[in-house]
Amino acid sequence: MMKRKILLILNMAIIGFSTAACSDDETNYITPEKKYPLTAFAVAINNVSANTTSYYHGKIDQTTHRVEIGTIEDANTITGVDYTLMSDGATISPDPATFVHNWKKEQTVTVTTEDNQTTTYTIVLTKFDDTMKDVLFMDEFDVDGNPDPTKWVLCQKAGSDWNDEMSESYDQAYVKDGRLILKAEKIGDEYKAGGIETQGKFDFTFGRVEVKAKITSYPNGAFPAIWMMPKKYIYDGWPNCGEIDIMERLNHDTIAYQTIHTNYTYNLGIKDNPLSHSVGAINPDDYNVYSVEMYPDSIAFYINDTHTFTYPRIETDKEGQFPFDQPFYLLIDMQLGGSWVGAVDPKELPVEMYVDWVRFYQKEK
Repeated sequence: MMKRKILLILNMAIIGFSTAACSDDETNYITPEKKYPLTAFAVAINNVSANTTSYYHGKIDQTTHRVEIGTIEDANTITGVDYTLMSDGATISPDPATFVHNWKKEQTVTVTTEDNQTTTYTIVLTKFDDTMKDVLFMDEFDVDGNPDPTKWVLCQKAGSDWNDEMSESYDQAYVKDGRLILKAEKIGDEYKAGGIETQGKFDFTFGRVEVKAKITSYPNGAFPAIWMMPKKYIYDGWPNCGEIDIMERLNHDTIAYQTIHTNYTYNLGIKDNPLSHSVGAINPDDYNVYSVEMYPDSIAFYINDTHTFTYPRIETDKEGQFPFDQPFYLLIDMQLGGSWVGAVDPKELPVEMYVDWVRFYQKEK
């Protein structure tokens, strides 16, 4: 029996990994009994943070010569392939290793046996999502514990409205049951709010950021936020550097705020030419997908794929209208209190924000 094995480890700075369990997921590759030209076929997913490799075994119909692999939506997560042919003299073409980085919903391979008989098999990723091929960054929070350290760090506690209650512990920012949990609570006399960011790990320039998130309750003083700040302050600090607020919610609101901050909008106070802010309807008790698309000449905002507004670059003699020609990093935090949201009601705590996933796509306008 011939067994071929190709395992390619991808660059974690570019590709996110997903290892959702399924019925055809095994820790080890299973070598079956030799019977057919293509006896077994599996794809491998390497999870660096958990130091494991999982194999997703295809279900082979030897009548139709169809190989079905379920569960995997994002083919970018596949790091290798494993297969078994019926004999050492059999060959397979094209080499399945060439599919890594280039998966489609369906691929075909031809197995040629020692007696020169050929059989063509169709390999099908039954849950393949074509939109995922352009994903450069993804986290589906599949491994319990601290958030993936190759992608996230804790938001730092400081003296600003938004971070003066930030926790310096992963007790308020952790992964459990397939979701990121950011908790805000009062412990003794101290408020602690969970938050993470990609600063120093991954930067976003010109593409689409999506975050699927849910707030568990609506206390007074609760201020969940999903937002972006520049990698470097090349425009003399805030707000000149620019800020992109993908989602902010206040207290008991059942809407989400989306806002652009710049020298032009904040210091000069020009908020309506062009429009720099909007509110959008949400499902207050369920997950919502908050998105922003960044282009060299505009920033477009969405909630649940509904366009809310676009902030364009315009011709103006005013300074700092569009400082978004630079990399930005992502912050997600369960803030508490501040001049905008008001005082915290400790009797209504704790409050949690759940994050199902985060994705960043390359996107051409």
